[in-house]
Amino acid sequence: MMMTLLSARFCVGCGQVLDELQLSDNRHCWINAHAYCERYGYRFNELHLIEDTCPPCARVLAIGRREAAV
Repeated sequence: MMMTLLSARFCVGCGQVLDELQLSDNRHCWINAHAYCERYGYRFNELHLIEDTCPPCARVLAIGRREAAV
């Protein structure tokens, strides 16, 4: 039996997953990977993870890059 993988953007900084299937306040939100799997009935190994960075982690990385450049 072939397993169907669900593609999901995964933050490499904090491990959260972008929930693109449900809008919250008219936007997509990053949620805990366990909660994401529970919500949609998937196991973590059934997700095709696309490496990304959530906005809070992206800000931290940007600050780190600026300080490293000084």
